[in-house]
Amino acid sequence: MQENDDMKNFIDFILNDDVKENEKELGLSHPSVEYESKEREAADKILEEKEIEKMSYFACNRFSGDDRGVCDKLHRMGRWLKEKDGLDMQPIIDTLLKPDKTKEDVNPKFQKPLKYLYESKKFRDITFKNGVYTSQRLIGKELVRDDNGDWIFVNKLNTSWSDLAELLTELLKRGDKIEEVKGMNFTELKSYLLNLRVAGKPTRSKPQTSHLYRLLDKYFDIKEYRDFTNNTRKNTVIGDEVEDLTIKLLEKQGFKLLYHGANGDFIDMVYGIDMIMELDGNVFFIQVKSKAEAARLSMDFENYRYIDLFAGESSDKNGIMLYDRDSMKEGEFIAKDILQDNLDYLINKYSN
Repeated sequence: MQENDDMKNFIDFILNDDVKENEKELGLSHPSVEYESKEREAADKILEEKEIEKMSYFACNRFSGDDRGVCDKLHRMGRWLKEKDGLDMQPIIDTLLKPDKTKEDVNPKFQKPLKYLYESKKFRDITFKNGVYTSQRLIGKELVRDDNGDWIFVNKLNTSWSDLAELLTELLKRGDKIEEVKGMNFTELKSYLLNLRVAGKPTRSKPQTSHLYRLLDKYFDIKEYRDFTNNTRKNTVIGDEVEDLTIKLLEKQGFKLLYHGANGDFIDMVYGIDMIMELDGNVFFIQVKSKAEAARLSMDFENYRYIDLFAGESSDKNGIMLYDRDSMKEGEFIAKDILQDNLDYLINKYSN
């Protein structure tokens, strides 16, 4: 995770008020040559590493020719590939991976964030007894782990439509169906996949009878699914950078970080909370998206109904947009110098 450490150091440097104070003492109105050189070198290094990480892989890059054309078409289907009212791949992938998962009561690992969730009185499934916080939703959680027992990216395959598009393309390729589907338009290809999905009369709790499930089970070894994570890896790096930036910017304005999960964090996966922060005694549950528009749209999602603040990187990359469902529904831009009015609004809202 060297690139993440470098990004944190770079953000710390460019947001460091001590640097500016030192320059003022020297009578400078802009960064000194020494600081400017250091900042430029740090920026060049970060940008270079980000380009390698972000630009080295695009969805469907593993395919060419007709295979790539089919994959691109599947990728444009987006959320439809995973959502319940679409192809609903999530229960299929969850069931296929089940033999590779281990079960664990993870409540002991999340006592700190569970405390804040319990004290908010928003979550009735969380109890406190004999000094221990227990979420019924964190009992018996299942994860695919590597040989060291650590979380791995295939756990996100069930919701990553970019990786699902590649998996479905590979399935069609192994089943010699590319020639058959390559000429289909968008609607025809959707109908083709849906017919595979519903054939066999599967249910969400028992998807094994679905023809789509049976085909995946036939053509793929369970360990092969771990190879379909290129897009998840790329998006995770981008998401981590935006989360780090959000924390740094909010901390500069007086917020205190109480909790921030990592990959495999069940507080995020179960409750939709990326981080918990405090401002003037008020605790905020925050969800961060890589893009501001995604953060804005997330306010309408039922599974995010208990989130207080939504954040996403601004389109100009110069800061973040911060949203809530009331006065900041249209968003407020937060860069180095946030308007004090925005802080006053948050303080007044959550003090009442």
